[in-house]
Order: sequence, then C-alpha cells, then structure tokens
Amino acid sequence: MKNRVEKERGFWNSFSGKYDSFINSTLAPTYKQLYQKLKTDVFGSAKVLEIATGTGLIAFEISSDVNEITAIDIAPEMIRIASEKQSTQNIQNVIFEVGDSCNLSFEDSSFDVVIASNVLHLLFDPEKSLSEIRRVLKPGGFAILPTFCHAENFKSRIISNFISLFGFRARNKWTTKSFESFVTKNSFKIVKSEIIFGKIPLLYLLTGK
Repeated sequence: MKNRVEKERGFWNSFSGKYDSFINSTLAPTYKQLYQKLKTDVFGSAKVLEIATGTGLIAFEISSDVNEITAIDIAPEMIRIASEKQSTQNIQNVIFEVGDSCNLSFEDSSFDVVIASNVLHLLFDPEKSLSEIRRVLKPGGFAILPTFCHAENFKSRIISNFISLFGFRARNKWTTKSFESFVTKNSFKIVKSEIIFGKIPLLYLLTGK
C-alpha cells in the first residue's frame, strides 16, 4: 500500500507545476464541455467531494453552483498550488486537503455528490476507489465519473501508448462500454452516459448507488 501511494504521489508532485498549462492547452476543448456538464449536474448540491482535484480547476469552476466542496488530491504539491490559487480569489466554500481516493478519511454517507474526474483509469486499484466513493456517498446521492477511455478505438490506443512514454500511463484501458460495465459491476447504477469526443474519448457518467 505504501509503495502504491508513494508512486502515485511522486509522479503528480513532479507534474504539479505543469498541470494547469497542460489542461488549459492540450485538453481545453474537452474540459470546456466537461465544466458545463458538471455545473448542470451539481447545481444546488449541499456537500460535494472532488477526488483527484489536482490544482483545483474543477472545484473552482463549480464552486458558485454548490454549497460546499471538499477537494482532495494524493499529491501535496497539487494541494499547495490549489490553496495558493484560492488565496488570490474570493472563494470561501472550497476546502482543500491531501487525501487518498482508496482510503478516504470521511464518515459514511457524508456527501451528496462525489466527483472523480479523469482518475480511475490511472489508479492501481480503481475498484477500491469506487468502493470508498460508494461508502461516503449519501443515499440518493450521485457519483460523477468522467473517464478517458484509452481503448475506445485505434487512434486512442496509439495516443495512449505515446503519452505513456512521458509518464501518463493508463493502468486501466477501457472502452466506453467496458467502463460502463466496470462501474455497474461495482454496484453503481448509470443514470446518464455521454461521450465527449476528442483525441481520447471521455465518457461522462452520472451514477447512483
């Protein structure tokens, strides 16, 4: 377990300084659509947990649509940058913490919505992460699981292999259909499934337990 955490933390700490520029350039069209879908689906929610927040891009984007967000990341450097960004903005309802998606520190049934965006395909143990998400989600709550599907087509597989050379290794290469199957096998019900097309398709899943 310690080795797994150290590996994940080490890579994302080292990438933290480049994170915003990467998202805002390479993935800008995809994230523009993602933000709009998230803002619609979380609107009016009381308590939201975002897992793998990075530097807080999603948390800041949806902060005006919800009452409170707790945003965690396994990499302390990501949280440091997110907190620095928050100090320059008038955003009071976001709490940033270092945290592990496979070992959440929260009580059962704590959140109305849990967001795990673009992280499950990177994890050593995505089943454990989904189990923890289900545990902290309130009855009637929603888990939103946008995930890049690296095995969707020939183009996405080629790109996936290429970016793995730079450290972006997808440990779980799903198609859109196999990711839906993975989520339902882990005791979630799919409420909405939409594809955001790009170099690697992003499957936007809204689920309940």
